[in-house]
Amino acid sequence: MIAEYRKMWEARNWLKRNEPFLPTWQAYVGYRLDLFRKLAGGATVESLAADYGYEETLLRSWADTGVVLGHLKQEGNRLIPSKKMLKFFSQGSDDAVGELLKELFEMHMPSLMNYPEMIESNQKGRFNGDDFGKTVAATSSLIEKRAFGHVLSEISAQKPDWVLDIGCGTGGYLMKLAQKMDIGTFVGVDISKDCVEEARQRAETKGLDEKVKFYYADINTWNVPSHFFDVVMMNNLLHYYSPEERKKLLARVAKLVDQNGTVIVITPLYLEKGGQRFSAAFNSFMEAHDNLYPLPKKEELVRDAAAAGLKLKSIKTVVREGSWYCVNFSKK
Repeated sequence: MIAEYRKMWEARNWLKRNEPFLPTWQAYVGYRLDLFRKLAGGATVESLAADYGYEETLLRSWADTGVVLGHLKQEGNRLIPSKKMLKFFSQGSDDAVGELLKELFEMHMPSLMNYPEMIESNQKGRFNGDDFGKTVAATSSLIEKRAFGHVLSEISAQKPDWVLDIGCGTGGYLMKLAQKMDIGTFVGVDISKDCVEEARQRAETKGLDEKVKFYYADINTWNVPSHFFDVVMMNNLLHYYSPEERKKLLARVAKLVDQNGTVIVITPLYLEKGGQRFSAAFNSFMEAHDNLYPLPKKEELVRDAAAAGLKLKSIKTVVREGSWYCVNFSKK
């Protein structure tokens, strides 16, 4: 009897642990189909299904869940999204964070759920950057907002003529820096053609295309002069390089940066205090792909940078619970 009770208690505890999953799922579906925006003026499930050709019973289940969670309010038959969901989970909103959930549900979770099969078959998956380049760039931009103060402070003190962002994505850092600083030319390079094209369009729209330049290229083969840049930045990039290739990347960066220059690396660090759970989960996703690589530990990054001729200046916390840090190096 006691054994059965303990079994039931354990099962209930694991069930309770999964309750926080439900709000995340409901928000993800709403963002993915832009349902909160479509409900902005108030609408019924029937009208929404008819207008967009949605399967009505599934839509109703999603809506009922939203009402229970407080994501939606029901007035008669009409559904109205909360201001919070409309602001943070509507496509096109400047405050949207839905790409983070898209990355979680479409990239990370399928890989983690496939772990038993990969372990048994001794075969990992392969990450397709072309499919998820913009999603990764969008989630990186969320980290940008937290890290930007650190980056701006470091670069302003440097008073650079030339700044390089390796793996620039859609160019968020560079355009913000260009708007804040009167001096300098800002250069971004990325291996995602879609991201580079979008970055160029955004720069032109903002009137920054003379001050900010973007290139579709691989940093390892890109032909630029050595010791050319005063500041080199790398954001959310190191897990695309094996530990050995990472050493070569840091050596390449050390050659590109001027003798008195600065290298700024924004990255999650493996199993740092405060972010151990996130970094363990993130690292598990990396390890599930044969073309992605483990996150560096702090001591590994500092050691490899030193071997490349880069001296640690500072480590500043960006998102502690996410194990994200801004690591600054100077040329020895």
